[in-house]
Amino acid sequence: MKSTLRILVLTLALSVTAFTTSCSDDDKDPPVISFPTNGNQYEVKVGESFNFSFNVVAEGGYASHSLESTTGQGTIVADNSSIGEGTKEFTISGSYTASDVAGPDGIKLTVQDNEGAESSAIINVDILN
Repeated sequence: MKSTLRILVLTLALSVTAFTTSCSDDDKDPPVISFPTNGNQYEVKVGESFNFSFNVVAEGGYASHSLESTTGQGTIVADNSSIGEGTKEFTISGSYTASDVAGPDGIKLTVQDNEGAESSAIINVDILN
Protein backbone atom coordinates (compact mmCIF):
# COMPACT_ATOMS: atom_id res chain seq x y z
CA MET A 1 0.00 0.00 0.00
CA LYS A 2 2.89 2.36 0.84
CA SER A 3 4.49 1.86 -2.57
CA THR A 4 1.16 2.56 -4.33
CA LEU A 5 0.79 5.79 -2.36
CA ARG A 6 4.40 6.73 -3.12
CA ILE A 7 3.81 6.15 -6.87
CA LEU A 8 0.61 8.22 -6.75
CA VAL A 9 2.39 11.13 -5.01
CA LEU A 10 5.32 10.94 -7.46
CA THR A 11 2.92 10.90 -10.44
CA LEU A 12 1.02 13.88 -9.05
CA ALA A 13 4.28 15.80 -8.48
CA LEU A 14 5.43 15.13 -12.06
CA SER A 15 2.05 16.23 -13.42
CA VAL A 16 2.23 19.53 -11.54
CA THR A 17 5.81 20.09 -12.75
CA ALA A 18 4.81 19.41 -16.36
CA PHE A 19 1.83 21.80 -16.12
CA THR A 20 3.95 24.55 -14.56
CA THR A 21 6.59 24.20 -17.26
CA SER A 22 4.03 24.43 -20.06
CA CYS A 23 2.52 27.60 -18.53
CA SER A 24 5.78 29.54 -18.46
CA ASP A 25 6.28 33.10 -19.68
CA ASP A 26 6.68 31.93 -23.28
CA ASP A 27 3.22 33.36 -24.04
CA LYS A 28 3.49 36.88 -25.44
CA ASP A 29 1.31 39.70 -24.21
CA PRO A 30 -0.95 41.54 -26.68
CA PRO A 31 0.35 44.83 -28.05
CA VAL A 32 0.35 47.76 -25.61
CA ILE A 33 -0.93 51.00 -27.13
CA SER A 34 -0.54 54.45 -25.59
CA PHE A 35 -0.94 57.99 -26.83
CA PRO A 36 0.24 61.38 -25.56
CA THR A 37 -3.10 62.52 -24.14
CA ASN A 38 -3.68 59.16 -22.39
CA GLY A 39 -7.40 59.53 -21.87
CA ASN A 40 -7.93 63.27 -22.38
CA GLN A 41 -10.13 63.96 -25.36
CA TYR A 42 -9.20 66.23 -28.21
CA GLU A 43 -11.48 69.17 -28.95
CA VAL A 44 -11.66 70.37 -32.54
CA LYS A 45 -14.01 72.75 -34.35
CA VAL A 46 -16.06 71.54 -37.31
CA GLY A 47 -13.94 71.31 -40.44
CA GLU A 48 -10.63 71.70 -38.57
CA SER A 49 -7.78 69.20 -38.35
CA PHE A 50 -5.14 68.02 -35.89
CA ASN A 51 -2.30 65.53 -35.91
CA PHE A 52 -2.28 62.44 -33.65
CA SER A 53 0.04 59.58 -32.82
CA PHE A 54 -0.11 56.25 -31.02
CA ASN A 55 2.95 54.55 -29.50
CA VAL A 56 2.93 50.76 -29.64
CA VAL A 57 4.98 48.02 -28.02
CA ALA A 58 4.25 44.59 -29.51
CA GLU A 59 6.27 41.74 -27.97
CA GLY A 60 5.04 39.43 -30.72
CA GLY A 61 6.26 41.82 -33.45
CA TYR A 62 4.21 43.99 -35.81
CA ALA A 63 1.93 42.24 -38.29
CA SER A 64 -0.80 44.76 -39.23
CA HIS A 65 -2.93 47.67 -38.06
CA SER A 66 -6.05 49.63 -38.94
CA LEU A 67 -7.26 53.18 -38.18
CA GLU A 68 -10.89 54.23 -38.24
CA SER A 69 -13.27 56.96 -37.11
CA THR A 70 -15.54 55.46 -34.43
CA THR A 71 -18.66 57.32 -35.61
CA GLY A 72 -17.72 58.32 -39.15
CA GLN A 73 -17.87 62.01 -38.20
CA GLY A 74 -14.24 62.59 -39.13
CA THR A 75 -11.74 61.76 -41.82
CA ILE A 76 -8.46 60.07 -40.93
CA VAL A 77 -5.41 60.31 -43.15
CA ALA A 78 -2.76 57.87 -41.95
CA ASP A 79 0.96 58.44 -42.25
CA ASN A 80 1.77 55.44 -44.41
CA SER A 81 5.40 55.15 -43.33
CA SER A 82 6.35 51.53 -43.51
CA ILE A 83 6.60 49.61 -40.26
CA GLY A 84 8.94 46.66 -40.67
CA GLU A 85 7.48 43.20 -40.22
CA GLY A 86 8.23 42.03 -36.69
CA THR A 87 9.12 45.50 -35.32
CA LYS A 88 8.48 45.53 -31.56
CA GLU A 89 8.28 49.30 -30.84
CA PHE A 90 6.78 51.75 -33.31
CA THR A 91 4.59 54.84 -33.75
CA ILE A 92 1.44 55.10 -35.85
CA SER A 93 0.41 58.64 -36.70
CA GLY A 94 -1.79 60.67 -38.99
CA SER A 95 -4.19 63.58 -39.16
CA TYR A 96 -7.86 63.84 -38.26
CA THR A 97 -10.27 66.28 -39.92
CA ALA A 98 -13.65 66.89 -38.29
CA SER A 99 -16.79 66.83 -40.39
CA ASP A 100 -19.26 69.72 -40.43
CA VAL A 101 -21.43 68.05 -37.76
CA ALA A 102 -20.71 68.70 -34.07
CA GLY A 103 -20.63 65.76 -31.68
CA PRO A 104 -18.46 62.96 -30.31
CA ASP A 105 -16.10 60.85 -32.39
CA GLY A 106 -12.92 58.88 -31.89
CA ILE A 107 -9.81 57.64 -33.64
CA LYS A 108 -9.58 53.88 -33.18
CA LEU A 109 -6.33 52.03 -33.71
CA THR A 110 -6.26 48.23 -33.80
CA VAL A 111 -2.89 46.45 -33.90
CA GLN A 112 -2.29 42.75 -34.52
CA ASP A 113 1.06 41.11 -33.79
CA ASN A 114 2.73 38.14 -35.48
CA GLU A 115 1.37 35.76 -32.85
CA GLY A 116 -2.26 36.74 -33.52
CA ALA A 117 -2.67 38.89 -30.39
CA GLU A 118 -4.67 42.06 -30.96
CA SER A 119 -5.25 45.31 -29.07
CA SER A 120 -7.23 48.48 -29.70
CA ALA A 121 -7.16 52.00 -28.30
CA ILE A 122 -9.31 55.07 -28.95
CA ILE A 123 -8.43 58.76 -28.85
CA ASN A 124 -11.69 60.51 -28.02
CA VAL A 125 -12.60 63.54 -30.11
CA ASP A 126 -15.25 66.18 -29.39
CA ILE A 127 -16.25 68.13 -32.50
CA LEU A 128 -17.38 71.62 -31.52
CA ASN A 129 -19.41 74.24 -33.46
